[in-house]
Amino acid sequence: MRWFKRLALGLLALLLVLAAYVHLGGHRYFWTALKHTYLDGHNTAHIDDARNFAQATIAAGALQPWPVAAQQRPLSDATRAFLVQHRSAAFVVAQRGELVHESYFAPYSAESRTNGFSMAKTLTTLLAGAMAADGVLPSLDTPLSRWLPEYASDPWGAQATLAQLSAMTAGHDWTEHYYLPLNPTTELYFGGQAEATVLRRGFERAPGSVFEYSSASTQVLAVALQRALRERDPQATLSAYLGQRLWQPLGLGEASWSLDRPREQGGMEMAYCCVHSRARDMLRIGQLLLQQGQWNGQALLPADFVQRITAPNGLVRHYGLGLWMDPDAPVPFYFLQGHLGQYVIVVPSQQLVVLRTGQYRTKATQRHPVIPEEVYLYVDEALRMVGAR
Repeated sequence: MRWFKRLALGLLALLLVLAAYVHLGGHRYFWTALKHTYLDGHNTAHIDDARNFAQATIAAGALQPWPVAAQQRPLSDATRAFLVQHRSAAFVVAQRGELVHESYFAPYSAESRTNGFSMAKTLTTLLAGAMAADGVLPSLDTPLSRWLPEYASDPWGAQATLAQLSAMTAGHDWTEHYYLPLNPTTELYFGGQAEATVLRRGFERAPGSVFEYSSASTQVLAVALQRALRERDPQATLSAYLGQRLWQPLGLGEASWSLDRPREQGGMEMAYCCVHSRARDMLRIGQLLLQQGQWNGQALLPADFVQRITAPNGLVRHYGLGLWMDPDAPVPFYFLQGHLGQYVIVVPSQQLVVLRTGQYRTKATQRHPVIPEEVYLYVDEALRMVGAR
């Protein structure tokens, strides 16, 4: 028993040292991350975590239901098995503006609101385009130091533009990792100080020289957008602007955007992630892009802006501005992508929009060195459904 007592005392001492390191080293977010992941049965953030954060409402307007095609297309057994295996929530396909397939997987339904994670990066880019169209921003190519004087003396930060933040080419110093308990991305998600977390990091390279995917780049962009909005209205928020500018004109249902902390404590939207919405509503974002920003005869987004963000950013072929893509595929497509395999995929040549949401994904690649093979599986399934494969 003596050895057992020594082991217990050793483990206790180790835990005390760890606790002291976490507390004194400025990593108190670790306890929040532990509570909302491992102690909640997950090894990372998950699609039902809205309850863990303060939420800003994205207000609905008059709902515009999706037209439903007379002929519904069945899901293949192989794809259904794959979707079930990876604990999918929804798989929805639209062609020419009509729903041709909808599948939901228990316990989820058409009314379930799930976290789209980094699909919010695309929404943040769309807000930037809308703000430029509204004259809130001079252009996407404006240096971010116009609203972030924190970077005016940084030789690279002073040169970086809003568009480069969206394109992940700004050179902001960041390391993206979703599973390590002590790292900047975990702190950004659970630390409750999104603006301070990203702004204390400088720039590590010349803007426009390297592509590096970074949640911090989108959050820096969001800080600039929020400050630009508040030059006109000190009470303006990104979620309210999203509701007024896109959500309501598109006839989408109520959604919410996670805040880093409650609004009354100075909280802001976690702009790199965390819009909780219905599957059909995120599908319509893809439909808006497919229609070049046009909706019911109104230009919600300028067509040239949509063309710009859906084209390669000049450094890599697989990313534009806030969007992933494979323009070199036999049937080219672009897509919104979020943690754990949240996707809205647009296939312009077939007028297709495809959505998949769920709890798990596989990152295995085959046809592309970066894009997961499962994206191609979903594209292939949609093409098969409409007779284009």
